[in-house]
Amino acid sequence: MRSPFAPLPTALLLALLLALATMAEAQSPGQAPDPAAALDDLEDFMAQAMRDWDVPGAAVAVVKDGRVVYAKGFGLRDVGEKLPVTPDTVFAIGSCTKAFTAAALCLLADQGAIDLDAPARDVMPAFRLFDDYATAHVTPRDMLLHRTGLPRYDALVALRPDLSRQEIVDVLRHLEPNKELRAGFEYNNLMYAAAGRLVEVVSGKSWEDFVSERFFAPLGMASACFDPERVRRSPDHALPYALRRGRLVELPTKDITPVGPAGSINASVADMARWLAFQLGDGRIGDVPILSQKAMSRMHTPQIITPSGEPNPEIPFGGYGLGWGVTAYRGHLLVLHDGEIDGFKALASLMPDDGLGVAVLSNRAGTPLPEIVAFQVYDRLLGLSPFPWGDRAKARRAEAEKAQAAKTDAAKKDPGAPAPPTHTIMEYAGTYVHPAFGQVVVSHRDGTLEATLGGETFPLIHTAYDMFRAGQSREARDRDEPAEDLSLKFRMDDAGAIARLDIPLQANAKDIVFTRAFAPSGPPGPAGEVPQGATRP
Repeated sequence: MRSPFAPLPTALLLALLLALATMAEAQSPGQAPDPAAALDDLEDFMAQAMRDWDVPGAAVAVVKDGRVVYAKGFGLRDVGEKLPVTPDTVFAIGSCTKAFTAAALCLLADQGAIDLDAPARDVMPAFRLFDDYATAHVTPRDMLLHRTGLPRYDALVALRPDLSRQEIVDVLRHLEPNKELRAGFEYNNLMYAAAGRLVEVVSGKSWEDFVSERFFAPLGMASACFDPERVRRSPDHALPYALRRGRLVELPTKDITPVGPAGSINASVADMARWLAFQLGDGRIGDVPILSQKAMSRMHTPQIITPSGEPNPEIPFGGYGLGWGVTAYRGHLLVLHDGEIDGFKALASLMPDDGLGVAVLSNRAGTPLPEIVAFQVYDRLLGLSPFPWGDRAKARRAEAEKAQAAKTDAAKKDPGAPAPPTHTIMEYAGTYVHPAFGQVVVSHRDGTLEATLGGETFPLIHTAYDMFRAGQSREARDRDEPAEDLSLKFRMDDAGAIARLDIPLQANAKDIVFTRAFAPSGPPGPAGEVPQGATRP
């Protein structure tokens, strides 16, 4: 019988933590500066950083030894109406939500209602993954640590908005892993949806109600919520923006309730300060116990190493606890999680050994501003010489823009005449289905092909043989968004008829295979119509 790879060895974890302790002792500046004095001119820094990164609005909160020592809004929450950001402005926090889901399962474990190291199917007997061994052995801890072997497959959420939370759990069995169970870190929002479903099955309440009752209410997180419609009704909420062709564009907000446990929380920076103060404490709110110290330690201890990103000597390694990333920053233990969703970027972070916490919320997608600001604040509060994170980020941005320009120039070069398609254009038209990702309808119109996938309709541009690329969809054009970089490969059966459509919807996984919804030897029905005898996914 094959066995999964072991998680990060205890000896290595102890070595990492010992290294952190040694570094902290060696680099500690002694008496920490007064927070008020250290942050006195943060407004000037924020103003410049927001100009550098085209961020319309942001909010910052700092916690020290259980007290909120700084909370301030900057810029605009609504550019059109010129409304200012305040500490009570509500932002989407994206994947910072994951810490709440982890805390919910830890609370249930404290109560003895669930074992984080027992198979998840002990609680959800119908739970199944693509691999039988993983199905039998995946635990709640595996889900929270992103070590189930399943890659992100985030396209599922965009292409199947019709699925409920339970239905998302049900289709996991159709998604192929790219690693064995516990073989490595694979960030996965779908598994956090499954973790949230575990909370519901065990508690008998929705994940939203459980988190609201057990955390929002006792912590006094009055504006925290899950529903984007409720956010829009709030008198103090931020609008989401993205930078398109050098100008800010307001984005629509989306309801991601089915995968809510991975990223649906909205909150103000004042709310997040309360959450960080709780995380820095002993699991109590006043005299009321919420989580055990053991649970708090579980969440903040690295249990798997994460892949290295850009090399930063100041951040020597990356690890992941339960719903939190765990690393070191200039010799100090740092626990953090970022979140990016629909025009918002957030960062929640804490230094448990130093009693410090920093939350930064912003209303622009694709910006490093939250990290730049948080590290600036930590440098000041620790009495360290501020590191020029903004300059490093700008240099990397310039490199990325140069590489993109070279790629665009190369694409413009005449590739010569492509190899012709192997079939007539009409023979590619039809409906192709996948049990998890739904259907792709390929239609023939005026000598060209277009495909409808996940509510988007885009032209198919022939590249060579049976390969096409997606042009800009009608919907993306209306939203002033660029075309997706998506290729599509039609495949033949043994008789030479077009029988399937392969689409690379996940960068580090096999192409997703959509099978034609009728036997290739039979006549295709009208475009968009599932032939008689075929079933929709």
